[in-house]
Amino acid sequence: MQAPATRPRLALAATLSVQAMATIAMTAPSVLAPVVAPLLDVPPQRVGWFVGLAYFAAMFSGLVVGPHIGRLGAIRLSRAALLAGAAGLALAALGASTAAWLPMLGLAAIAIGTGYGVPNPAASMVLAQHAPPARRGLYFSIKQTGVPVGVGLAGLVLPPLLAVMPWTWALAVLALAAVALAAALGPAGVLERRLPDTRVATASAGAALRAAIAPLGRVWREPALRRLGVASLAFSMTQLCFVTFLVSTLKLEHGLGLAAAAGVLSISQVLSVACRVLWGQVADRWVAPLRLLAVLGLTMAGSATLLGLLPADAPRWSLMAAALACAATSMAWNGVYFAELAHRVRAEELGSVTGGTQFLTFCGAMAGPVGFASLVGVTGSHGATYVVMAIAPLVVGIWLWVASREA
Repeated sequence: MQAPATRPRLALAATLSVQAMATIAMTAPSVLAPVVAPLLDVPPQRVGWFVGLAYFAAMFSGLVVGPHIGRLGAIRLSRAALLAGAAGLALAALGASTAAWLPMLGLAAIAIGTGYGVPNPAASMVLAQHAPPARRGLYFSIKQTGVPVGVGLAGLVLPPLLAVMPWTWALAVLALAAVALAAALGPAGVLERRLPDTRVATASAGAALRAAIAPLGRVWREPALRRLGVASLAFSMTQLCFVTFLVSTLKLEHGLGLAAAAGVLSISQVLSVACRVLWGQVADRWVAPLRLLAVLGLTMAGSATLLGLLPADAPRWSLMAAALACAATSMAWNGVYFAELAHRVRAEELGSVTGGTQFLTFCGAMAGPVGFASLVGVTGSHGATYVVMAIAPLVVGIWLWVASREA
């Protein structure tokens, strides 16, 4: 029987663009926080609660959608995810003009998070079917550059938009971009490979619930998957603290203007894009992915500590250096992680298992910003909080290093 034709370039372009747009929607509130929070009469660090709620929604959307990807179609679900993100951005913009802005922002966070939880499981299935097996590390790493690309674009595009229009209109522009991309993905439907045998039981609410949590149960039962899930929890917590609070830290504690602070964020993402591709190549050719993840955990802990210890009057070059170090580590581990996951799970099961591990990943992404926002109130400093949050990747990095030696 002839194997189905693969379309690696189209698969990579489609999954990369969806990941980037979903990330723009998720990052926009963090970039806008120093400007918008005073207008709403709330502290800027409260953006951590918005981001945390968004990731809470993402945890469950990825878990629920994972088992259905083969039946409903990865590209169809990716397009729906983009529309959910667009709806969230529109809700955030509309909510500012109403007396009920707080619940509207809550709904916006849930919509954005619901959309953000879908691209990873969907892309995992698409790339597992279309990427060359010997280059999966590279393909998954390039696809995951959609995260820093999205973060960088948010930091690059939003300040100029704010210079010519209100922040609500800036969000509307991003929402329209998400809708346009969803429409443009129509031809990518040729990537779909439906798997009828992945239909899950839906005879009762209990059966549906069991089907939804089954991938998480599998992840927790299998030691290798559990190790990857816990590592992703700690690493994503560090990643989200870096992305969510970097602009506020540079503006409020180091005196940079919004455009300059957002510029540092954008420049740091350029390096993280290169590093994601680099680490993917390293994992494919020279260093076992598990050991490479251990090294990245240890170095991201050191980078976050360096950023946190810089004094308020630190020169701009040192701020940039610390941000680049964080970007090269805490923003660049994901492709290696997904490649290792793809090696341990059959292609037809990868969407479901990714949804299970992603539950833990997004648990860290939810807990990180919320914990950071709470700790700032205790420590009185973004910098000190970065140092505290570095403990998690340090511990996990040591754990993975020991496990890689025993493997």
